[in-house]
Amino acid sequence: MIEVIARGGPGRIVKWSRGETRLETPNILFFSSEAHPAPTFAQLIIRMNENGRREITDPSNRRLIEFPAQDHIKPSLSWLSMTGDGFSLAFEDTTIVRAAPNQITEYCKEIENSSTEIVSLEGAFELRRSARMLVESIVSLREAIGPSKLIYLPGIMDPSNLAILVYLGVDLFDSSLLIYSSQIGRLCLPEGSLPADQVSWLQLGDTCEPILKFNLESAWRELQLVKLMMKQGRLREFVELRANANPWAVAALRILDLEFYEYQEKYTPVVGQRILCNSKESLYRPDVWRYRRRILERYKPPSNKRVLLLLPCSAKKPYSFSRTHRIFENIITSIENWRVVHQVIVTSPLGLVPRELELFYPAAHYDVPVTGHWDLEETSIVVEMIRSLAAHNYVAIVCHLGEGMNFVSENIDCLNTSVGSPISRESLENLRKELTRICDGLPHVSKEEDRLCEMKSIARFQFGEGGEILLDGCEVLGKYPYLKIMEGDKQVAILTPERGMLSLTLRGAEKIIPIGRNWVEIEDFVLKGNLFVAGIKDADKSLRIGDEVVVLKSGSLKAVGIASMCGEEMVRCKRGEAVKIRHLTPDQ
Repeated sequence: MIEVIARGGPGRIVKWSRGETRLETPNILFFSSEAHPAPTFAQLIIRMNENGRREITDPSNRRLIEFPAQDHIKPSLSWLSMTGDGFSLAFEDTTIVRAAPNQITEYCKEIENSSTEIVSLEGAFELRRSARMLVESIVSLREAIGPSKLIYLPGIMDPSNLAILVYLGVDLFDSSLLIYSSQIGRLCLPEGSLPADQVSWLQLGDTCEPILKFNLESAWRELQLVKLMMKQGRLREFVELRANANPWAVAALRILDLEFYEYQEKYTPVVGQRILCNSKESLYRPDVWRYRRRILERYKPPSNKRVLLLLPCSAKKPYSFSRTHRIFENIITSIENWRVVHQVIVTSPLGLVPRELELFYPAAHYDVPVTGHWDLEETSIVVEMIRSLAAHNYVAIVCHLGEGMNFVSENIDCLNTSVGSPISRESLENLRKELTRICDGLPHVSKEEDRLCEMKSIARFQFGEGGEILLDGCEVLGKYPYLKIMEGDKQVAILTPERGMLSLTLRGAEKIIPIGRNWVEIEDFVLKGNLFVAGIKDADKSLRIGDEVVVLKSGSLKAVGIASMCGEEMVRCKRGEAVKIRHLTPDQ
């Protein structure tokens, strides 16, 4: 039995139960023989049995899987083998078929509803020659077999590629490459392979055994570190760090990012902890890229905002709590009609962060090296996003960004108010004077209207087109960053920095049902606690981990909660918690 208990993009930690054995993947299958017994820390062992076949056992010698003979395929393990012209598939005594990588989905789709638990991609060592084929093969295989099967890549893992393989979605590896490297006198490290005879300080000697022991321990330590990073929500940044050990891993990550965004994004939460965007690859990590896409596709500025003010980012997040932005706020709010000014922060790798979205993930959680230098890709992203935003109902664009960001005023028709530092006395006085001049003749906006318009933009960004319906007939109360949406005396939703988004009540869930998003349809049973996949009939495929969820039964509201997995997994998984329930309707 397989249950996903933690995720890091497509990578996951799975609780695998088979008979009396309980363990976690990702994991390493350690080969064991009389000459080279498996290490004491091994949780999964490959050995030859009395029938002369390989089998997977646990340390207590309990047989978990027997590898198939050529004439018989065990239902518990499907055999996907590389051939000269593609792949051959052996599956539950079926005829072996041959398929190119782009045909894996067609030939493997029957596996999802079978009793198979592991799908082995034989000949995977050959994929080290082609990062593209590796990514295409794993993505196609996972999409075909679904989340409730384990993918096993034999013969390819070493400590330098383990992190990227896990991130791609591989569950099981073996120690064969580690053994081979030991026999030819190579040490396997996360930083790459080194000749053992040149690492004299380790005092490994000239024999194979100490080198093998070192390599096995190196891989095991790396596996534990990968799992720890995943549990802490830091697997992606760890993969970016490790990928630089060799060009093949960098190529695999870039191909995955640029050509398989959807595969990663659906498994990536919309909430999270602090993230480090330290490398070029951070521009296209799925949570960052999703944010930029949603700004372009979903976001509309508050309708009362008529002056676009571009401001620099700050190290402290959310920006409003930084010293620099408090200075900006004092200047802006000193203007009589300041609520017509739309504050938008310019930053990398997110591009633009409208002030009202500063609590959202990852806007409130990212950290980036600040050098004052912007490369062409960063500047093109920012300019594209400003041009898209400028198409809305603004009468003027004011640029108050400071030195190093001249590329904005060079590409956008705007008024530049910054002289040197944006918080210099001269710059701030320029900002005050120009905003006063521009805002003077614009219609006055009340505090109530300003809050309502901003909250509509937040709802649209969070729930997509039509999300503004949440604010119909409502008012916004409270002190930022804790704001409540009230419909008379009923609370509809609340914005908090802890969630970084709108959290719905039952009334709020009722209001967004018509837009047809963030829903889960359950079977005919009484829901008493958290919702598990066994009770789900269908789900909105656009749901992501951390999203607000509206739980329906026969179209009627039964609960509201937070997604524990993406919508596709809710439908395709066999086990696991799907929704953490916040409120249940009284008829439950």
